[in-house]
Amino acid sequence: MRELQIWQAETGFSQTFADIETLAQECRFRDCQHDTEPGCAVKQAIEEKRLSKKRWRNYQKLQREIHYSHTRQDYQAKLEEKQKWKRIHKALRQHPKW
Repeated sequence: MRELQIWQAETGFSQTFADIETLAQECRFRDCQHDTEPGCAVKQAIEEKRLSKKRWRNYQKLQREIHYSHTRQDYQAKLEEKQKWKRIHKALRQHPKW
C-alpha cells in the first residue's frame, strides 16, 4: 500500500471530535484559532486536563490532512492556495534584508 488518503473524512470528523467542536463553540471569539487568543475554551480545557494534549494534536493533524486532501482534489482550491503562497513569497523577496 503506497498511501492512505482521506476521502469522506468531513462527515466522520465532526462526529469523532464532537467534544472538541463543542468546546470550540464556547470560545470568546468566533474565529478563535485556539492558539494565543484570550478566552479560548479549548486552551482552558487542555490546561484543566479535561482534554488531552495528544487528542488535541490528533485533531489538528487530521484537520491539516483534510485540508491538504481537499486542495489536491479541488482544482480551484489548489489554484487559490498557489496564489496565496505566490503573494507570500513575493512579499518576502521585496522585504529588505538586514
